Amino acid sequence: MVRARSMAPAEAVLSSAEDVRFMADPPDKQGRTPGEMSPEDRAQFEGRISDLGDRLDRVKAQRDADAHADLDAEMRGRGMAYGMRMAAELVAAVIVGGVIGWGLDRLLGSKPWLFLLFFVLGFAAGVLNVVRSYERMQREFAARTGGRIGHRVPDDDD
Repeated sequence: MVRARSMAPAEAVLSSAEDVRFMADPPDKQGRTPGEMSPEDRAQFEGRISDLGDRLDRVKAQRDADAHADLDAEMRGRGMAYGMRMAAELVAAVIVGGVIGWGLDRLLGSKPWLFLLFFVLGFAAGVLNVVRSYERMQREFAARTGGRIGHRVPDDDD
């Protein structure tokens, strides 16, 4: 209950509707209450909201493009690292096979045969290592990209 100071007790009890009516600001010259927007103001407000939505969409698209570019650069770097590693493994396997064959030839006196045999075995081991590394790399890239490696993707010109 709300009591007015100068009112008698019978008049002191006011309903909530009367409280709002007495407390609300009077309408302005155009008949609108202070919290109400004019149609022009509402149109400007909706235009600003629309512009803000467009700007947010552009920022999101730019962030997505930047994230995609970062992932793309990382994948290229990993590919280069894998390529160098595979080349080093192949060369190392051939050299190790050749050195083992040469050493056994010197010890056993069978000059070119063990060298040639271990050279070929080293080459085969190197190729096998490269194939295994390539398969592991393909599995990793497929897991990271969802299997979209080597497939044509639409661009702006399509």
